[in-house]
Amino acid sequence: MRWMQWCGAHRRLTVLALIILFVVIYFQLNSVEVQARKLGNRPFTPEAWATASQLMRAEMTASLLDQYDTSSFTRHDVVALLGPPTGYYDHDTNPAYFVGPTTVESMYGKGYLLVFQTNKYDGEVDSVFFFPEVE
Repeated sequence: MRWMQWCGAHRRLTVLALIILFVVIYFQLNSVEVQARKLGNRPFTPEAWATASQLMRAEMTASLLDQYDTSSFTRHDVVALLGPPTGYYDHDTNPAYFVGPTTVESMYGKGYLLVFQTNKYDGEVDSVFFFPEVE
């Protein structure tokens, strides 16, 4: 009887561990960096970004994320680097920029929205993501 209880408990733990592993792998395979690489590999500079079209900006996002550790940024750092936000995501404290083709649409507008989600209290960037996700 104990053997069956032991096997049942270990089987449940194994299944739970596999589910957690698959979730972690999924998020790693579809991270913001991986999504950005799908949009292109144009080199990022603040000067190039300032004059770039929405489509060209999308092509720069992988380079931007490779060059800068945005997890150490504040809202003000993002705006100083990229200029005034071109989009809106949930709060004025979240700098957001439309990038990519206008054929992509969401409730926020046309194009992918590159969002720098910040902590409302201290302005530090908590996460960076595309909305909608880049497929």
